[in-house]
Amino acid sequence: MKIVYDPKHVLHRPTKEIDRGKFIENPEKPERIEAIKDALIMNGFDNIHSPNSFPMSYVYLVHDERYVKWLKNKCVSLEPDEEYITELFGYDLCFDTGTPISNWTFDAAKRAVDVTLTAASLLSGRTNLVYALVRPPGHHATRGACGGYCYFNNAAVAAMYFLSRGNADGVAILDLDFHHGNGTQDIFYETDEVLYVSIHGDPDIFYPWVSGRESETGQGSGEGFNINLPLPPKSDWRKYSEALEQALREIRNYYPDVLIVSLGFDTNADDPVGGFSLKDDDYGLMGKAISKLKIPTLVVQEGGYKPRANASAAVKFFSALV
Repeated sequence: MKIVYDPKHVLHRPTKEIDRGKFIENPEKPERIEAIKDALIMNGFDNIHSPNSFPMSYVYLVHDERYVKWLKNKCVSLEPDEEYITELFGYDLCFDTGTPISNWTFDAAKRAVDVTLTAASLLSGRTNLVYALVRPPGHHATRGACGGYCYFNNAAVAAMYFLSRGNADGVAILDLDFHHGNGTQDIFYETDEVLYVSIHGDPDIFYPWVSGRESETGQGSGEGFNINLPLPPKSDWRKYSEALEQALREIRNYYPDVLIVSLGFDTNADDPVGGFSLKDDDYGLMGKAISKLKIPTLVVQEGGYKPRANASAAVKFFSALV
């Protein structure tokens, strides 16, 4: 397995967000990724690559020019120690109050895209598993807005990279983050070139609330190619594995050339943001089940907000996936 990682992600340090009208600490910290890297190296996963730089045209395959320019200009306008946070849901081009923007945000989001595209470019020939160990995460970013700690949708950019280069006739995205990837769904809702399957917390209870229901199945040529598998709070491996089995069956029937896994460890019982009850060993079972697909796989890191839990889950997951 090859891992792509950019040490400069540590320069992206959101400090706060607004919850119920009050400022609270933002959990999207560099430590959550550093813990994964260190644990994987200690367990023999040390084939680590630095990212290459890719043109912005790949970002524009996924995101509206108006949004990209807004994000860049907003970052340029801020002082080094200043953070901008939308104070009302749906205001401006950020759809929540938990995604701060600083003068470093645009560069961090672009570097995350570069990490992901470098990983995608390495997925060829004899290399059938690559891990983009990346932050900030991406699956909440829609075509025209940021949110959920996400600015550019890394997994979606990778999918368009494979399709635009003719590397794949069909791409499947398996989203295993605790929260529904509303951005990824938004981007591919009307196409049959990408199958999107998500297992996540019930959106009637959990963020992002606006999407992730079973009734959302795609539109136009995308009808039937968007599959949501919401689960109730405190779901354990017994309940989760049933949804995973269904998800893998849908992917198998789609016959994709490439699988992208949006991997979130906020499904861990110890995670402060998620609401499931998965244990460390469950991630080994998860990795083993996905490995049976035998499809070239790009894993893109999404959420997971307790560093120690992230580290142990990652070791279990990748040891089984390999």
